[in-house]
Amino acid sequence: MSWVGEVTSLWGVISKSWEWWRGRRDPARRSAQRLIRAFEAHGLARQQIIRLVPAAIAQAKPELAMADCSSPDLLKPKLTPALLDWAAGYLNLRRDWLDGLEDAVPHFIEDHYKEPARYGEWLHAREAAAPNVHRYLAVWKALGVPVGPGVYGPVCVVYEEVSEGLDGIEWSRYWLLCDHWRMDHAPCVENLAALVHVAQQTGVLVVGKELDTRDLQRLQEGQVLVPELQQRIRGGWYPADLVDPPPQHDSPWRRAVWLGAQGWLPELDIDSESMRCKGQRSQAVRTTASAEQ
Repeated sequence: MSWVGEVTSLWGVISKSWEWWRGRRDPARRSAQRLIRAFEAHGLARQQIIRLVPAAIAQAKPELAMADCSSPDLLKPKLTPALLDWAAGYLNLRRDWLDGLEDAVPHFIEDHYKEPARYGEWLHAREAAAPNVHRYLAVWKALGVPVGPGVYGPVCVVYEEVSEGLDGIEWSRYWLLCDHWRMDHAPCVENLAALVHVAQQTGVLVVGKELDTRDLQRLQEGQVLVPELQQRIRGGWYPADLVDPPPQHDSPWRRAVWLGAQGWLPELDIDSESMRCKGQRSQAVRTTASAEQ
């Protein structure tokens, strides 16, 4: 690295440290900073935020203008409960995180560990609430770790709803469907297989993505937003293989996982004909996921 690159990198670290220190001293500024950060993470420039804010909120006193969204210092005196309520709902983020609470996590977590059948109810409720969106379930695991007896590391399950946003550009909202699950903990893998099966049965496309372990840990700890990691995805895999893999990808380990998953889904019907149909769907998902990746 040249001396110019080293200076630039050092300046970036100093700038982030300065912003962090200012946020600790000023909770209201931290709230403004998080609001701007969240919109930017979702692909919106600061000057575009005002276009989304409802007129009744933007025109209320103190009135919000485009320039106010250009920095946390300008936005801070314009923050109102109504603005934060709207932003939390629009972005599908927790209000306490937007409030600037230090121990708050940004995303809603819908964790049904050891009760994976409940994911079906939740996914059906989401479909009823938002029927005209594309729905995806992404399973994020550690980069380069083969799925098998020696698998390890954190796993994050991200549910995404994609619809049309500003200027016709796709807009996504996210939920986390597990809380600190690990691939080296057998019940977690079994519940993951059960969740994949439930998602498939409700018509949700399941895909697998790989990230560095540290990125997954930061997501689990609530230090980063899902869209901030989308550009850091480094590879892919096939979570559907936990349920019904092609013969060449099957193994005693996988069959043991699926047997354990059935224990968490007591009503599961796995007769040969249904498994044949599931296998056809699984192959279709593999083809679609390959095209996307």
